[in-house]
Amino acid sequence: MATSAPQLDLSQLAVDRGKPAPARLRVRRAWLTRYVLPAAILCGFLALFAWAARDTFLPAQPVTITPVVVSRAEVTQEGAPLFQAAGWVEPRPTPVVAAALAPGVIDQMLVVEGDQVERGQPVAKLIDVDTRLELANARSQHNLQLAELDRARAKLTAAETNLAQPVALQAKLAESDAQLAETARELNNLPYAIQAARTQLELAEVNVRRKEQAGDAISGRLLREARAQLETAANAVKELASREPTLRVQRESLQRKRDAVASQLELLTEERRAVAEAQASVAAAESRVEQTRLAVEAAELRLERMVIRSPIDGCVLSVNAHPGEWLSDIRSSSTHGASAVVSLYDPKSLQVRVDVRLEDVPQVQIGQPTEIATAALAKPIAGRVISVTPQADIQKNTLQVKVAVADPPAVIKPEMLAKVTFLAPPTPTQEDEDASPPLRLFVPQSLVSAADGASAVWVVDLTEGVARRRPVQVGRGAAEDGLLEITSGLSPTDKLIVGGRETLTDGARVRVAGEDNGGATTNQTS
Repeated sequence: MATSAPQLDLSQLAVDRGKPAPARLRVRRAWLTRYVLPAAILCGFLALFAWAARDTFLPAQPVTITPVVVSRAEVTQEGAPLFQAAGWVEPRPTPVVAAALAPGVIDQMLVVEGDQVERGQPVAKLIDVDTRLELANARSQHNLQLAELDRARAKLTAAETNLAQPVALQAKLAESDAQLAETARELNNLPYAIQAARTQLELAEVNVRRKEQAGDAISGRLLREARAQLETAANAVKELASREPTLRVQRESLQRKRDAVASQLELLTEERRAVAEAQASVAAAESRVEQTRLAVEAAELRLERMVIRSPIDGCVLSVNAHPGEWLSDIRSSSTHGASAVVSLYDPKSLQVRVDVRLEDVPQVQIGQPTEIATAALAKPIAGRVISVTPQADIQKNTLQVKVAVADPPAVIKPEMLAKVTFLAPPTPTQEDEDASPPLRLFVPQSLVSAADGASAVWVVDLTEGVARRRPVQVGRGAAEDGLLEITSGLSPTDKLIVGGRETLTDGARVRVAGEDNGGATTNQTS
């Protein structure tokens, strides 16, 4: 059974063009085209007219201008001769003098001019008899002080031994102890001795009485002997009785003496003092030994300096002394005699002192190659500028330049005349042969003003018609023909303000009234 296709209503796609647009939109479009657009066009015409007539309403200050002077530097080929100057050969940096380090009289000269010497080789001898005697005396004094040092050390050893083992004090203490004990023993035995004496006294008294009672029965001699014994016994009793206080005082004194010796043994004051004094004596003796040792070394040094030696490996340039001549050491005044014996130089280190004319000095550079020609050489040899002296010769109107001789031949000697050819040094522009010579910009010196240590010039901006104060960097070279070289701050197309710049301010409107070419030149090669 067949199905029927859906029916499309095309009336919905129809557009009703008969309906009019809203009135509001039509009114806005009419206002834009009738008022705004004509007003904008009118304002544009008025602005264009005001810009065209600005010179009438805002007058500009008239000025005169001049272009920047442009010059191309000429590049000299490396090694090309620049100029020649005469000079003479001399040692580099200076001659070396073999001088006397000690005063004396020359005994022998061991070299002559032109001799080759080595470092330390003797070149002269002085009379050394006095110096040898001084050395012998210094050595004897040194030996004497060594003996004094040994004596001081022996005393120190004895003092230290006495301090460590005070035998003398110990013996003294023992002696005091013995005396004290003896006195104590006597004091203790004194009562017994007194008792014995009294017993003897009583026996003597009985013996005398008996002999007296016997009468004539005994002789008078026996009676006198008995009475003498009685008197002796009585004296013995009195003596023993009087010894007790003395023994007590003696015992106390011995006790104090013993205590003092014991304290001295404990403190050892004298022994310590002796050790300290011995140490001081050793130190003093060592100092004297050191002084005499230095005196010996000084005498040996003076004796060694009686032989004058070469300070370098080189050649004898000149002999300045003769045998029998008195020489002073280098510390003495020149009025008391000379000290230089010979002058030396190194044949491998020579230089040429060249008198360069002042107009050629700007072409001299440190390290610049040169050629050195002398009558002793068949062809020139190479050299190199090493220094320029800071002071010119006002009589010759020259400046001395020192040129080092590279590997000097043996025939080159000091004081030889030489002619030096200064060659052009290498320049960076030679690396690129197709490169153009560098440009150099110059301006009249009167147009450069300096304020606060900075240089500046007035230039005109032709696009905006205003004046600009442009800071510039001035070259170090001197002014040439009234022109200054500008190394930075300007371009070759800049125009400098010459007239009317006295009252200008940065950004002020200007009008070019003319061009002043008095200080300008065309591009040139110098």
